[in-house]
Amino acid sequence: MSYYSCSHIYIIVRIEAKIHCFKKTIYAKGPPAIIIYMLTKNKIIHLSDLHIGYQECGVRAAKIIENIIKFENPNDSIIIITGDLVERARQAKDFTVALELLAKLRAANFKVLLCPGNHDYGTGVINSRQNAQEFRRLFMPEVASFPQLDIIGERAFIGLDSNEDELHWYDRFFADGELGVGQLAKLDKMLNDPKLKDKTKVVYLHHHPFNVIPFHKLKDSQKLKKVIENRIDVLLYGHLHVGQSHNNTWGIKVVLDGGSSTGKRMPQILGFKIKHRVINLADFSIVEKDYLEG
Repeated sequence: MSYYSCSHIYIIVRIEAKIHCFKKTIYAKGPPAIIIYMLTKNKIIHLSDLHIGYQECGVRAAKIIENIIKFENPNDSIIIITGDLVERARQAKDFTVALELLAKLRAANFKVLLCPGNHDYGTGVINSRQNAQEFRRLFMPEVASFPQLDIIGERAFIGLDSNEDELHWYDRFFADGELGVGQLAKLDKMLNDPKLKDKTKVVYLHHHPFNVIPFHKLKDSQKLKKVIENRIDVLLYGHLHVGQSHNNTWGIKVVLDGGSSTGKRMPQILGFKIKHRVINLADFSIVEKDYLEG
């Protein structure tokens, strides 16, 4: 079977009278045919800070996944989870629940991308390399290093690990994040790659790049700004549980804080609410949904 890629479609040419399409096998008579799929992954379903293992967050996460599978189309949607999938690293029960929920999404043919949060690598205030290695082994074995690049049609999705430079013995405490010189250099080189020139570029990480709260900020946010300013289209993150938008900041069309999709300690008294956002990459419109309903 031969595959060709065009600007907004995938074309699959049937060479024989047997066509393999996803998990189904279709038999056809006659001359070679062309099957055309509209470009997939026009929409991003942004989730963040699920904190499975904290109070009722696991139950809420299961409801969210159930409704995404029920109401969304995996052929044109990609799910991005910007960290803190679990409440505490190396908790076997919580890891099992999280892995089962991700497996359900993938069994329903959803493409899922995720980056680690500080809770995924430790307690939330103390991280370790051992925890990081275990989380990545279980949840992202296909990721050799960050930045992680996934190209799907005309979209380029770039995941960052904002804990990467916070795992030394002297700075693995508190909830700060730091990408590090090496990861930023790789990101800059990646964005200079000609094959990404005409792609819609989405960067996602855990730590909030605009937060100034002590012990919770991305230490090298200004260095990140120098790398991505006016060069990408969408920036997604979480960490603070407030769910604010900063669209058109740093010359980036869509800039979103995912808040806590399960509502962990969200300051609703200040007007912050659980937000499940769907971003349309065709026109960069944003729709707010509630996957906890229904």
